[in-house]
Amino acid sequence: MILKYEDIIGKILSSTSLPRDQIESKIEQKLKDLHDLISREGAAHIVANELSVKLFDNTIMEPGKALKIREVKPGLNSVNLIARVMTIYDTKEFKTDKRQGRIGSFLAGDETGSTRIVVWDEKIISEMKELQEGNIVKINNAYSKVNNKNYTELHLGSKSQLIINPKNETVPEIKINMTSSRKTIKDLQPNDFVEVYGTIVEVFEPKFYQACPVCNRKVLFNNDFFNCQEHNKVEPKSVPIVNIVLDDGTGNVRMVCFRDVAEKIIGKVQSGFDAVKHENKGRQIAVKGKVSKNEMFARTELIASSIEDLDPAKLLAELEGN
Repeated sequence: MILKYEDIIGKILSSTSLPRDQIESKIEQKLKDLHDLISREGAAHIVANELSVKLFDNTIMEPGKALKIREVKPGLNSVNLIARVMTIYDTKEFKTDKRQGRIGSFLAGDETGSTRIVVWDEKIISEMKELQEGNIVKINNAYSKVNNKNYTELHLGSKSQLIINPKNETVPEIKINMTSSRKTIKDLQPNDFVEVYGTIVEVFEPKFYQACPVCNRKVLFNNDFFNCQEHNKVEPKSVPIVNIVLDDGTGNVRMVCFRDVAEKIIGKVQSGFDAVKHENKGRQIAVKGKVSKNEMFARTELIASSIEDLDPAKLLAELEGN
């Protein structure tokens, strides 16, 4: 979610001693720096962040109140939720210098949407042996975070509770299609799982962040070592993020590539970024991923889960067949 422009201005005014004209001057400069790649609200959001103005509180939820999934936003504590299990993922093991254990996770949904549930507590992970797809679950005292693909998910720790098939609770049958469907760029809608054929017309210089080798979340460098909020001291790995512009003749879309997918772009050549751009521009690819609305920049993006080079002959035959 992004606040309205006047709301952001109001928060900056109340949190700093800067006059309005100086704040708006900073916003105008940010717009110029980023050209047409950002909205005025997005520029104001960045300026607020640079001034250390907190726009969103880490809200503690009203005790006992259950949220709908669409109401879950990043930074919430004490979240209660009633949902239906859609998919159960394999439990994974991890080990760091100070901690080892298991991570469980599953996808849950209600009539308003779906979200990934991540479980760190060993007792709850053991209880998940009884969990089946289609079960109704009641979750108490969870907390929400944004993962490295910009999706909000719920985490269950030692103070959380998972109740399977609680009495007197109902959730409608969930029918969310997570199968990728072939679409043109002009027809993309947020939350679609799609396959798109297109041509790379722009490649932006990759960014790298230091990530936890267990959960892939960004780590911070403090006191001469890297620290993960979940796994404490870790030996980080460098994770790439690459943004490209994909065009299919009906329109274009900003595509965001993480980790392995990003490496399929920047790993194409090894002689510098100019060579990467040269090698990739004009490259025809098939992309599978999820369409997302980037509220910060007020634009639709495609979060790539896989890419493959297109066979021109096969594509031409398919087009002639239509």
